[in-house]
Amino acid sequence: MSRHPGQWLLSCVLLWSATACGEEGKSLDLSKFSGSGGRGGSAGAASSAGGAGGRAGAAADAGVSAPTGGAEAANPDNPLLAGPQSGAGGSSRMGSDKPEVCDGEDNDGNGIIDDLDVNGDGVCDCLRVATIGQIGPWSNGGNVLQSWLNARSSTPAVELGDQVLTAALLKPFQVILVLYVGEAELSTNGQTLGAHHVFASEEAEALRKWVADGGGVMTTIGYLSDMSIETRNVNRLLSPLGITYRETTPVVNGMIERWETHPITDGVMRVWTNNGAEPIGDSGKILAHDSQGLVALRVRELERGHVLVWGDEWITYDSEWQSNTDQQVQRLWLNGLKWLTPANMCQVPLF
Repeated sequence: MSRHPGQWLLSCVLLWSATACGEEGKSLDLSKFSGSGGRGGSAGAASSAGGAGGRAGAAADAGVSAPTGGAEAANPDNPLLAGPQSGAGGSSRMGSDKPEVCDGEDNDGNGIIDDLDVNGDGVCDCLRVATIGQIGPWSNGGNVLQSWLNARSSTPAVELGDQVLTAALLKPFQVILVLYVGEAELSTNGQTLGAHHVFASEEAEALRKWVADGGGVMTTIGYLSDMSIETRNVNRLLSPLGITYRETTPVVNGMIERWETHPITDGVMRVWTNNGAEPIGDSGKILAHDSQGLVALRVRELERGHVLVWGDEWITYDSEWQSNTDQQVQRLWLNGLKWLTPANMCQVPLF
């Protein structure tokens, strides 16, 4: 008696471990599903430890984005995008029992490289930060990087100072903060800051390329009273990035209380400014205004990287705001560092 098709299908499913389902009464050759061209081969390649497909799969399972190939793939020549290479000890599997360490690999298999925050303070312990220029003199010894940041990270910020910017110099870092880079000497409050060298077009291009490859740069301003002098040099760096500072008055001033919704502004309501400069340009998104309506914060994404242009420098003096309870400067820094960092690296929860 001929069986009903449904009976055959049920029997086929129940007997799958012993006999493959083909036409009724016939076995199915499984070889077509294995090997380099079949689905079995593709799945094996995607799940191999350290493979780009495996990393993308793990990232997708974790709810984050990760390079999957082409220009977005892990690139051993770019440490901002480089992930575990084949046989390097990294893993694409989820839930690895290996502890995360600062080694450029996704040790715990959660899709994020170097996401280590031992103290749970919202700063990634593996984050590689550098500064260009010098910290300003307008505080009682405040320096957000030497004190606030370094106290929260086991990877100290590196001062590049007045060095000539090259691809090789910028390559190791994930985030770069531009401090005072004015062409004029600045003497006040018992301190003297030497004039910075004039940035060449080759330096500006090196920074642009570094950002496009996944770096995050943040600039500050307001160290001098004469914006026409101070803004010239930093604008040489910013111009290829599509945002510059206004070189004339009026200046950004007073409490910033007008914020647009964005990951950088989350939880931020009030931040002080004093004699800053307005970020201008046709590119990017405006995130904050002062009481005059001047732009205080403008950001943009440039290919794989991020640009954050802040209209003042007061936030770099942690000695001035650490004990302040009516402003959210620390939250602004935490948000900003997280946003500037590549999405598949050093991303830790904020407290």
